[in-house]
Parts: sequence; structure tokens; C-alpha cells
Amino acid sequence: MKKHLLILLSIPLFSFSQINCDTVMVDPAGTEYTHTRTRGYWFRANSSFTISAVKAGEGNSLGVNATHQSIEIIQFTNLNLFSDTIPLGYNDIIAGLTNPHTSLFHAQNVPLGWVTCNIPIIQNRYYAILGAKNNTVVPGIGTDMYNSTLSSGSGITKLMLNGDSTVFWRAAIQESLADGPGSSGQFFHDGPHSQGRIHTLICTGSTSIEEITTDKELVKIVDQLGRETKNKSNSPLFYIYNDGTTEKRIVVE
Repeated sequence: MKKHLLILLSIPLFSFSQINCDTVMVDPAGTEYTHTRTRGYWFRANSSFTISAVKAGEGNSLGVNATHQSIEIIQFTNLNLFSDTIPLGYNDIIAGLTNPHTSLFHAQNVPLGWVTCNIPIIQNRYYAILGAKNNTVVPGIGTDMYNSTLSSGSGITKLMLNGDSTVFWRAAIQESLADGPGSSGQFFHDGPHSQGRIHTLICTGSTSIEEITTDKELVKIVDQLGRETKNKSNSPLFYIYNDGTTEKRIVVE
């Protein structure tokens, strides 16, 4: 059974000074969900790291021409730090219960692409990342979110976050993040599959990011011991380019 998935893409390209970065792509795209509601994913961090940038996933056909995105990162503040705990679900929310949270970052109706955020993630704390491309914002009218969700099949789904295989779950809020940050306590657990696709850039070291517009060509692929190899699954590989940059890629199956 294929587990999903960490893969590093080279477009857009970034250069980093004294920095190690992994780009976590929540792929492949599955179903589409267009509504004034927002989907994403939540996880318990297995280690501490920094989310340096975020980007909404493509894949919703109704939003193919959309040029903006809205994303929020939150920390659930009322969950057990000593054992795995699941946030309350939708039925609990509509019954009047809440999932207390702190909003760590909110990008509202910003241009599509990588958005710098530099959010510290602390081991054993619970976080959620929700967002999508969005329709044109018209004040007073709920804005559609072009949610694209993961095609994940059955079983537990994992992401490789900071080198740790991390179980992640679908998170939701019945609000459009293009119209503002999520209301207090209204983010909820929404099952084990069809997570909203928000990609993240996870870095250690300096967090300065400089976008590069020039093309580059792959020179070779090497493993952790520096041996030249071909692309393969379940192993960290380093892609070395002719401009001197190196990218780390992992595909977990």
C-alpha cells in the first residue's frame, strides 16, 4: 500500500544560505470540493521544526484560473501532550462544543505561490494547516474555496515531516478562510482521508528565501553516502543541479 507522500519539486526554485529544506507536497490530487468552507489536515508533531513557507495545492478544475489563495496554520491548545488525542469532530462542533486553538498564521486572499510564514512547530503539540485557492473576494458575500483533496485510499495516511513519518488527518472548518481567520474553536477533525492539499516548506537553519527565475539542469542524483544512484522510493536522495544547488527528495511507499 502506498503511503503519501513527500516529494520535492523544482518549480518554483529557491536558493538558501546555510539552510536545509524539505518541500512536503501533499499529492496526488483526488476529489474536488468547492464551497464557502475550507479543508486541510492536522497532525501531532513528532519533532520540532519550522514551517518556512506554505502554498495551496492545485487540482480543483473550477478554480483552474484562480490566482489567489488563503491559508491558515493553527495550534490546537487543549489536547493531551502525553498521548495521541483526536480533536472534536463536526457533530461535537454543531452541538456547541469547541476545539480551542491559537492562530499562528493567516494568509488571506494572497497571490498564488509560496508564502513565507516561519512558524515554529514544537514536538508533541497538535497543529492544523487549512487552505486552498479561492474565488474573487467580494465584501459581504461568502467566498468559494477551491479545495483540492488528497487521493489517499484506505488505511492510515502519513507525511514525512522533518524526516519523521507522521500520521495526518483531514481537518475542516465550515468557513471560507478567504473571508478572514477561522472563528474561535471551530476547526475540527474530519476523518482519516481526503486531506486538504496544502504544501509546506520545512527548513532548519536560516529561513531567508530567495526565489530564482533562471532554469537549472540536473547533474546527478546521489544517496546519503554520496554514491550516484537512480531515482527510487523510501530513501532520501539528493538532486544536484548545475547552478550549485541541491534538493532533497523522499517518496514514501
